[in-house]
Amino acid sequence: MAVEIHPQPGPQERFLSSNADIVIYGGGAGGGKTWGLLMEAVRHSHVKGFGAVIFRRQSVQITNEGGLWDTAMSIYPLIHARPVKSPALSFVFPSGAKITFAHLNQEEDVTGWQGAQIPLIAFDELTHFERSQFFYLLSRNRSTCGVRPYIRATCNPDADSW
Repeated sequence: MAVEIHPQPGPQERFLSSNADIVIYGGGAGGGKTWGLLMEAVRHSHVKGFGAVIFRRQSVQITNEGGLWDTAMSIYPLIHARPVKSPALSFVFPSGAKITFAHLNQEEDVTGWQGAQIPLIAFDELTHFERSQFFYLLSRNRSTCGVRPYIRATCNPDADSW
């Protein structure tokens, strides 16, 4: 039996159909923002050498009950991705493409990404990150796999955010 996965009409569909270099999907809780981010990371899963990193500010936000990892576990194995828990939480697709989950708890944690080439950089809850973290990681948004580098992010409204 084939599984059909598709976005909800409206904001989620617009988020996933944009070809802009940077897209930020905002809105209240329950609008499907995280699911959209997880689906965006699958777009190039057939491309050998493709890599995506989905960042949260704290690692516990990745592994909390019903969080990013649990949601990814309900989707990615359906499309033949293999979960890997060490050295980092990630999924590897038959093509060799990889989606990694990482945190940037401290502002200086971005330096651990020096030298990285990440075709898709995604931030779940961008308003939780420092401005400097976002702009530093833009310099890591590079690609040698043929996929044009791009950024995707989600956020809840926060008038005090940068």
